[in-house]
Amino acid sequence: MFENLLAPWRAKYHIAMAGAACYGIAAVAGAIASAFALAALFSWLSGMYGTIVACLIIAGGFAIVALIPIIVLMQIQRREERRIVVAAAKARQTQWFSPATLALGMQAAKMLGKNRGIAAGAVGALALGWLASQLIAGNADADQKDEASEPAE
Repeated sequence: MFENLLAPWRAKYHIAMAGAACYGIAAVAGAIASAFALAALFSWLSGMYGTIVACLIIAGGFAIVALIPIIVLMQIQRREERRIVVAAAKARQTQWFSPATLALGMQAAKMLGKNRGIAAGAVGALALGWLASQLIAGNADADQKDEASEPAE
């Protein structure tokens, strides 16, 4: 009875285990092939330029390979930081028009009923808060543009 229900999961497990074993064997073989390729490159370079220069050339190549992922990571971090700043600015701009804020305003208007002076004051306070958030967001955008126009250090 449960055999039919477990068969797809068992098949996926077997495929995953076989894939992991195949990738593991391929990784070991690739590492050995890379080691022999580096040994051949070292032998060829040491015959042409000498042992010390061959070691320095190979070390320089590995240093470049090591720097590439660090540079890519820094670019990704900068892009994500900019995305977060833009998302925060959009959130600040739209927080006064969120459904929760509007629902709260409607409830307050219903509770106040005939007392329109208090309702007008509440609407004014909301408008003032929205205006303040727009000014703060505008200043933050201007600061970001100023920072972007400055040369990098």
